[in-house]
Amino acid sequence: MPGGTSTLKVRDLTVAFGQVVAVRDVSLAAREGETVAIFGANGSGKTTFLKAVAGLVPATRGKVAWRGEDVTPLPAHERAARGMRYVSDRSRVATRMTVLENLEAGAWLLPASRWSAARERVFSLFPVLAKKSRSPAGVLSGGERQMLILGQALVAEPTLLLMDEPLLGLSREIRDRLLSAIEETLKGRATILMAEHDAEGAYRLLDRHVIFRNGSVVHEGTRSDVSGAKELVSLLYRHFRPGEAPGETIERKEKP
Repeated sequence: MPGGTSTLKVRDLTVAFGQVVAVRDVSLAAREGETVAIFGANGSGKTTFLKAVAGLVPATRGKVAWRGEDVTPLPAHERAARGMRYVSDRSRVATRMTVLENLEAGAWLLPASRWSAARERVFSLFPVLAKKSRSPAGVLSGGERQMLILGQALVAEPTLLLMDEPLLGLSREIRDRLLSAIEETLKGRATILMAEHDAEGAYRLLDRHVIFRNGSVVHEGTRSDVSGAKELVSLLYRHFRPGEAPGETIERKEKP
């Protein structure tokens, strides 16, 4: 079970791009080892929120504290050095570099003494990456690239993982493999913020859920507040406008 101390504290976070306010006065806390699933329609602010926590976009006002330190003034690479890692379905791999070289790039902050064990851990989770370790990442399928993207995060041994729709467009098989990898390596060990449309997939991991709308949090709840993924989907429908329905779990085609 997650610990009782809030290691991530976001207070009154606002992000504006000119006159457009993407995130408005959001406060959120997460405990050590806790997984918080963030739901919201496209344009609700969840991606901008995660990027602001990671330091990839500047906060207009507000504060982000991680393990007792105010990291708001720090750039993204300094936050990464403190264990904060952002992963998105839009993340890119270096297609001309080999799979192994991509993993090495993900481990740039890892002490050399831990690289071998971290690499083998990823290869045990995703045997296809081990098989293709000397191949250019450009030959990987869409699902395999998503495994590599997650593998780059895992070799860094993050203590805070910020995931932006990592399951988007994946087949059920690949999706379940990625979820199992997260469960085996990070669940309960790292703090995870996970923005998703896939309620069934997110339900496997979440301890709490948060719903964004128009850049603000409109609902918060715990795992015990819903009996399962279907009830979670019903809850999301009640908070989404018509035409903004959450992505119910369906059999999806893997990204090319």
